[in-house]
Amino acid sequence: MNKKKQTKNMLMDMTIEEQLLKIQEIAAELENGSLGLEEALEGVRLVRGCAGQIDRVQKRITVIETETEDEL
Repeated sequence: MNKKKQTKNMLMDMTIEEQLLKIQEIAAELENGSLGLEEALEGVRLVRGCAGQIDRVQKRITVIETETEDEL
């Protein structure tokens, strides 16, 4: 299984809070210079995945707010 699929599967198994903690760990390792390219790319994939999740939630909130305003 390639890294992209592994990360996607990992994202599905982790809460957003867990994903953010993992991103923080990766960032700390990057700052220390003790991280390889593959691990750094995993961090990029995690950030993109979190951003996608946040975007989807924001869109759902907008829909709910619009529906609620229409009912009033």
